[in-house]
Amino acid sequence: MTQGVASQAAHENGIAANDTDKRHIHILIAGAGLTGLILAQGINKFNASPEAATYPVKLTYEIFEREPFIFYRGGGYSLTLHWGLQVLQNALPNEVLDGLDSCLCNPHFVETGQTTDFQYLNLRTKEVVVRAPMPKVPVARVARTRLIKLLMQGINVQFSKQLSDITWPADDRVTAHFADGTRAEGNLLIGADGSKSAVRRILCGPRAENQPVAVKAVGLRCHYPVEKCAKYQEIDPNIVHGGDPDTNTYFWFSLLDMPRPNSDRPLAECYITVNWPFEDEFLGKGKPTDVPTTRSERVGFLRELAEGWAEPMREMIFDLPSETDIREINLVEWTPEKGMWDNHNGTVTLIGDSAHAMTPFRGEAANHGILDAGNILNMLLGEKGSGSSDQDLQKMDLKSLITAYEDEMIERVGPAVKRSTQACLDATHFEKMRSGSFFVSNRFEKKVAEGS
Repeated sequence: MTQGVASQAAHENGIAANDTDKRHIHILIAGAGLTGLILAQGINKFNASPEAATYPVKLTYEIFEREPFIFYRGGGYSLTLHWGLQVLQNALPNEVLDGLDSCLCNPHFVETGQTTDFQYLNLRTKEVVVRAPMPKVPVARVARTRLIKLLMQGINVQFSKQLSDITWPADDRVTAHFADGTRAEGNLLIGADGSKSAVRRILCGPRAENQPVAVKAVGLRCHYPVEKCAKYQEIDPNIVHGGDPDTNTYFWFSLLDMPRPNSDRPLAECYITVNWPFEDEFLGKGKPTDVPTTRSERVGFLRELAEGWAEPMREMIFDLPSETDIREINLVEWTPEKGMWDNHNGTVTLIGDSAHAMTPFRGEAANHGILDAGNILNMLLGEKGSGSSDQDLQKMDLKSLITAYEDEMIERVGPAVKRSTQACLDATHFEKMRSGSFFVSNRFEKKVAEGS
């Protein structure tokens, strides 16, 4: 990065460019998804605070996104924020935090203090097979698209920046090279570029490959009349889901944007996923059943699966227009291990799905990614109140900092990846749900050790 660009980046991130007595750490964030944007917001929040003026380290950043615009590949599903919620709130500037309620999928449910249990249904009888009480901790179901839009507030994302290589011009410098021929130089490159991470691929080589989970999945966004959603909400105010004991198909319906009762909006935005085991003899077929090719074929296949389901689940599928945009969801896992990559003296690391790809069946992935971002922010900011002296902070050893981050993250997420995969497999094997499963047990507890 040239001196001119460095000065511009410093100015844009809310601090003076002439802080020559401070140590300057310039961070390159690869990926403008959830975790990358949280990092950027956390730095913005600190740089706008009074503490930044006397902090011995000047933090600046640039953020790059490989796609031409933010929702190029869709992304219209919901996230359940539980033990990561407080970490997110702590990272955000007040002007961004104030907009968090606008991301809620069902604001009336939250505003009226309603509660519900986590229920898994028999899709053919509507019987509640498993019921798990929700924890007495803050939980927020938010629409991912609205959350990402909120997190982009005040962030200058550089789009169409596909990472092609990483080089190290010095022990404390890293250069990101992009396919368009440009490059950026900094002190720390953070790979927040998702489960198909280019940063991970460059660092880990063949070991970067995701491992497929033996379950097929499709997802779609749709709109239902508010009065029809009221029937679904008789089962649960937010989510209707369960399994088919005859085929082991799993179905999920959730609200993305439910109008308040006094709204004149006639439609609610919803999200549906359907999953089935990718194994022999599914639907009596000799070979595993793949996702059909065309839109009409996919709708027809879902209707075949839903035939015989109880209402309103059957109706949800049969109401879909024949040309509904149904997208395949690749369910994969990737578990980080110590020694898998070299962080090059603390100049490069991974967070979020780049560091630990997992299925969505326990609602943990986003929370772990948020915690990754929060932990790195705390380390870079001297964990406010940790007792570190200015001299210690000015000599901030990125190698020790990043290694400590990676050690904690790897220990924390390894069991989580395994739990999420097992939950996915259990959800698509009905009898496993009857006997208890990671899919419903202790969903909102932050765990570290296996079996804890």
